[in-house]
Amino acid sequence: MRKVIGLNHPLVRPGKLGNFEITMATILEHTRWLMLLSLSLLLTGCSWFGSKDNTQSPAPLVEFSPTVSLKTLWTANVKGGANQNDFKLVLSVADHEVFTASPKGYVTAYDFRNGHSLWQTALDVTIAGGPGVGEGLVIVGSNHGDVIALSTTDGKLQWQVKVSSEILAVPQISQGIVVVRTIDGKLFGLASQTGQRLWVYERNVPLLTLRGTSTPLITDDHLIVGLDNGKLALLELRTGKLLWEMTVAVAHGRTELERMADIDADPKVAEQIIYATSYQGRTIAADLSHGQLLWERDIASYAGLDIDADKVYVSDSQSQLWALQRDTGATIWKQDKLQARGLTAPVIFNNYVIVGDNEGYVHWLRREDGQFVTRYNAGDSILVPPLVIEDTILIYTRGGELIALQMES
Repeated sequence: MRKVIGLNHPLVRPGKLGNFEITMATILEHTRWLMLLSLSLLLTGCSWFGSKDNTQSPAPLVEFSPTVSLKTLWTANVKGGANQNDFKLVLSVADHEVFTASPKGYVTAYDFRNGHSLWQTALDVTIAGGPGVGEGLVIVGSNHGDVIALSTTDGKLQWQVKVSSEILAVPQISQGIVVVRTIDGKLFGLASQTGQRLWVYERNVPLLTLRGTSTPLITDDHLIVGLDNGKLALLELRTGKLLWEMTVAVAHGRTELERMADIDADPKVAEQIIYATSYQGRTIAADLSHGQLLWERDIASYAGLDIDADKVYVSDSQSQLWALQRDTGATIWKQDKLQARGLTAPVIFNNYVIVGDNEGYVHWLRREDGQFVTRYNAGDSILVPPLVIEDTILIYTRGGELIALQMES
C-alpha cells in the first residue's frame, strides 16, 4: 500500500516527526510503517527519548543595504486560511481577478488592483488542490477526489464529479479539457463544460513518496507531467496517449526513504525545450518533440524552478538558489546564504529573482549575479511561489494573508 510523507521542508520540519498519511490493510503493512517511521526519526535527529535535534537551522538573515524599495498596495485575509494539512493551495489569475481556495472549502475572487472581494463560494468539501482557472471556470479538487467547477463570474456551481483519489495538484484547463491529477498515479481528462470523463492515464506509484504532486503543464496540444517514479512524460492533450517518457531521477539506496525520486516541482517549457527538476535527482533540459536529454545537473529540488531568456533558476533541496545557463546547464552563480530556509520556487520579476521562505521572508536578488537587493517580512510562512501580475507581486502566506507589493519609483 502506498505511503505518503508530508514535506514542507526536506524530510520533515525541524524538530517534528514525519507526517505520514498511511492506510494499512494488514499487520505486515503496520510493521513496515513502524520501520519507516523509525528510519525517519534517525534521519531527522528527533527522538521520543530526548536525543539532540541535529536538523540544520535556517541560515541567519544576511545584512545588506537595500537598493530597491517596496510599497504595500493592499492586504486581504483569505477565509479559512491558506495552507493547512500540507495543502499547498496556490494563487491563480484571470483578467484582473485573483482566485484563492482554502482547505475549509472557501473559494474567493478578488480584484487584484485593490484587493476587494468580488465573490465567495463555500463548498462542503476539504479543498486540497487548486484553484485552476480557465475558460470561464475556477476548478478545485478535494481530499476525497471531488472535482468542482465554479463560474469565474459569480462563483456559481457549474458541475461536480468524482475521480479516484485525493487531488493535490492544480487542475489545468485548455481547449475544452480539464486535466486533473490524483495521488494514486492517475491523470484524468474531463470535458470542461460538463465534467464528463474523456480519458484516463495511469502509472504505478512507488511505495513511499513525497506528499505532493507536480502540476501538469499544457503546451499547445500536449501535456507534460512529472511523475512520482522520477519520470517525465509527454501526452496528447485530447486523448491522453503517451508520446514519450524519460527518466529525470533514478531511485537508488537500500531503503524506501533513500529511493524516493519524485518530480514534485512543476516543469517549465520554452522554445520547444522542457526544464524539470526532481527530489534526490537531477535538473535537466530535454527536447519537447522526442524527450531527448540535452543537459543534466546533479541539482535536486522539490520546490521548483523558473526560466528567463537565457537562464534557469532553481531552488535546490538545501535552499540554495542556482542560476544556470539555459542552453548548457553551466553554473552562472549560486546563492548559498539562504540554506535550510525552506525556499519556494523562484519567480522572475523584471531584473530580479524572488523567493519566499518558511519564516515569512521574501527575498529579492539580482538576476545577473544573485546578490540581495531587498527583503520583505510577510509575517508568516510562505509555501507557494509569489505570483507576478504586471507590475505587482502577490504574496500568499500560510495563515491566509494576501499581500500585494510594488516597487517604488
